[in-house]
Amino acid sequence: MKLGIFTDPHYSSQELTCEVRFNSLSLGKIKEAYEYFAKENCDIIVCLGDLTDLEDSHSLEKENLEKIAAVINDCPIPTVCVMGNHDAFAFTVEEFYSVLGNCRPENLVINGKNLIFLDACYLKYGRHYIPGDSDWTDTFLPDADKFKELLEKAEGDCYIFIHQNIDLNIREDHCIYNRKEVAEIIGSSGKVKVVFQGHYHWGMESSHDDVKYITLPAMCEGEGRYFVFDI
Repeated sequence: MKLGIFTDPHYSSQELTCEVRFNSLSLGKIKEAYEYFAKENCDIIVCLGDLTDLEDSHSLEKENLEKIAAVINDCPIPTVCVMGNHDAFAFTVEEFYSVLGNCRPENLVINGKNLIFLDACYLKYGRHYIPGDSDWTDTFLPDADKFKELLEKAEGDCYIFIHQNIDLNIREDHCIYNRKEVAEIIGSSGKVKVVFQGHYHWGMESSHDDVKYITLPAMCEGEGRYFVFDI
């Protein structure tokens, strides 16, 4: 199976934020990525979150997301979008996926491979982020027991997709609050081959317990930051 994947476009009208994020260029980069994924005959496309960024008005935030949705929906290859913290700064979960269309995460089994999509846009006491009440350093994966049970029941290899970080080598403020517990569940399952992550803009690759952790570099901070993996 051929997977097209990208993360952290942070698309907005601002030309530059945080001194390194070229936000306004990201729509063009998304279009370029989709052309590449089509050329490579990918079976599925995954965005690992932070499609958008904050604007001075919510109407402009929605307009930006609609422009991205048009690119996604013009492509015949199915897309799954994991919600990132910046997406949750601007949109509720329901509005985000309503604007995007048919790309809400749903765990998939394709050719005997389990694709598992996780949402860690939760404060550590268990409430999901909402616009105006979020903290990107306070991130948590709820229902770890259910996640463990999901892996136990899975047949075949598993691949995890999440915006925030589980990788124990990444600095703590970018990682989920319960990363040690979740990493232990992943490692002890014996089924997870790769964990794909975004959020940490520099990118990183490492391994723990024979599981590969691939953190993709942010699309908004460079060129050609979209990738194809054979899994």
